[in-house]
Amino acid sequence: MDPRKWIGSLCAASMLLCWMPAAADHKKGYGLLGDSHDLRRLMQPSPVELASEQRGHIHIYDALEINQVNAALDENFDRIQNMMFTRIHHLPPTGSGPAEVEDDGCE
Repeated sequence: MDPRKWIGSLCAASMLLCWMPAAADHKKGYGLLGDSHDLRRLMQPSPVELASEQRGHIHIYDALEINQVNAALDENFDRIQNMMFTRIHHLPPTGSGPAEVEDDGCE
């Protein structure tokens, strides 16, 4: 077998092995603050996602509620440099009515 084909096959197999655990983690019912992908990633990142953050990648979390953002920042202080939050929803003090969306200026 040609060494280039062998290396390509090895890379493809490695990517598949790395992707499968992340996909399996995504299908677990975490029941934390919600079932969305962003909440799961924010509160319980997979080993692959943590490795990505350690390489300097930043994940943008969109349209979370302020209490979810605050909980994440308190519990994951060591990962803050890899987080960005946009369109944070602020509930009114009475708890009724539509949430006010923070305008962060990002388009």
